[in-house]
Amino acid sequence: MTLPRLVYLSGTQDFPSIEAFFRHVETLCRAGLPWFQFREKSLPDEPGLELADRLRVLTRETGTLLTINDRTDMALLSGADGVHLGQDDIPSVRTLRTIFPSSTLHLGISTHNLYEVRRALLLQPDYLGVGPIFSTSTKDVGVPPRGSRALTETRTATTLPLIAIGGIRPEHAPELFRAGATSLAVSSILTHSDDPAALLRAFLF
Repeated sequence: MTLPRLVYLSGTQDFPSIEAFFRHVETLCRAGLPWFQFREKSLPDEPGLELADRLRVLTRETGTLLTINDRTDMALLSGADGVHLGQDDIPSVRTLRTIFPSSTLHLGISTHNLYEVRRALLLQPDYLGVGPIFSTSTKDVGVPPRGSRALTETRTATTLPLIAIGGIRPEHAPELFRAGATSLAVSSILTHSDDPAALLRAFLF
């Protein structure tokens, strides 16, 4: 599976309103964001799906890959390109494979150690998230930062694409790609940037 070198993760919980969130994502998509992961923690099901539908229209227009975090149902209903799941969501991967064996959704699973890597591989994902690489305030997973070693260790267990996540800045990119990352996942650094489009270009080029 070929994946873009950068994915941005965000949801409405990071913004003062739904429209502020959507305008931010639209700015990045039109500036060349290759991959967006919708990680929604606040909205109930119906408005969440309505927003996912809007994001699907936007990302189709801009050629941006769209992944939904945690919700296989929302990913299928919105026509997203993929779904990304945490370790607690792994049973839904099995359900998806069983009920929708011909689904074209790409499947990613987050991992934090080699045990979780091996567990995830049993379910034949398309890629693995690997982290936290550096310290991050975006999501507390109860695991200390592992640095680029997390990538080199994971690479010993699989040839799947690896998505590095956790406190990543543009200057970290060369080291992480050398260590085995296929893509870099970022969140708060773009969310809180005064010039997200310029920062996006720094990551991409």
